[in-house]
Amino acid sequence: MNTEIKGEPCSMNNEVERLISAARDSMNDEMVGRLAGTAAEAMDLADQIVRSRLSKAVPVIAEMVNNGDLDRLAQLARIYHSAQDSLNDEIVGRLSETLGSGLSLLDQVNRSGLDKALPTISRMVADGDLERLAQLARVYGSAQDALSDEMVGRLAETVGESLSLLDRLNRGGAGRLVEMLERLESTGALEKIANSLPGLLDRLDMVTGLLGCLEEVSEESREKPAAGGIRGLWKIMMDERTVQTLQFLVTFGHQMQEHCVKRGGFNDQVQKAQHDAA
Repeated sequence: MNTEIKGEPCSMNNEVERLISAARDSMNDEMVGRLAGTAAEAMDLADQIVRSRLSKAVPVIAEMVNNGDLDRLAQLARIYHSAQDSLNDEIVGRLSETLGSGLSLLDQVNRSGLDKALPTISRMVADGDLERLAQLARVYGSAQDALSDEMVGRLAETVGESLSLLDRLNRGGAGRLVEMLERLESTGALEKIANSLPGLLDRLDMVTGLLGCLEEVSEESREKPAAGGIRGLWKIMMDERTVQTLQFLVTFGHQMQEHCVKRGGFNDQVQKAQHDAA
């Protein structure tokens, strides 16, 4: 038994010696140089790890490997590399211009204090007022597109004439006219005038007819002068139309007398009402 135990180390030593001998025989100058370079790089890497204290990051890297974060970082790096390969000078210029415009817009918003209007704009969006403003802007744009030079000139002329009319009314005592109308409304005279307007229009037609009759009579008198003498007067008095005319004039005189008396009483009542209102 002791012989077997003693023989095992001898055989192992022989195998190691044969392995070393085979490795020595198989190694040439190129392999020795490569092994030496690899060993040197390994020593350099170990020295850099020690100097940079990268050993402290090994647990974190191990945890990232276990959680799959390292794989995600590798995929993100591949995406970034693909994007970098696909970017050309034109796309880079457009991205730079877009970034510059965005920064300029942010600077203008910051300087103009537009951030204070954001709550109001949010309420307008929630209430639908912003959409109404957009629709109003579209209506205004459509009207502006539909307006021609002639229509703009006519509108400007109409506005100018309206302003001129308002200025004339202001200078011509339109305020006093309004005050007079208010007083007539307060006393009830304005309602009476409105009620009497239809009858007044009818009477105006009668007055127009009367004036027309006077004009015709004057022309007829000039064309056909009356004959003198008692015979002519007797002939006129015997005419039935003359009697009707005299009767009409007498009736007209009575009616004028009655209306003048009533008109005088009405004027006294109006003056009394104005005095009471004052």
